[in-house]
Amino acid sequence: MKGKKEIIVATVVVAMVLLTSFFYLMGTGEIELNQIVLVGIVMVLVGLAMYVIWDKIRNVQKGLPGKDERTVSMSYKAGYYGFIAAIWSAVLSPVVVDIFFGYELDGGDVAAIVVLVSAFVFIISYLYLYWKGK
Repeated sequence: MKGKKEIIVATVVVAMVLLTSFFYLMGTGEIELNQIVLVGIVMVLVGLAMYVIWDKIRNVQKGLPGKDERTVSMSYKAGYYGFIAAIWSAVLSPVVVDIFFGYELDGGDVAAIVVLVSAFVFIISYLYLYWKGK
């Protein structure tokens, strides 16, 4: 039952993110390239999260537990990698953007970069560890 609750909550969160993205796009008058890139990144993250949810649904339907020792270990490792990526992206993104583009990032831009980079690193490392069986 616990695995089913997690699946339901994750599905609701994915639906809310998709609905929020839809309202964001509908609220903007003219869609520019930076908004398309932002929504594209969010859609890739949502798609990867939907894959993880689908895999958990498949395991629960087969009678397997939603979480076992391997998935918990993978989540911890992927979380660690995402945390390290968040720290380094917070440090390096203002420096790199200033060097290459001569533009100083606002605090909100740095926060967005940190969230997106850590999410990408978490999802990619989780899927890598899943496929490698580590």
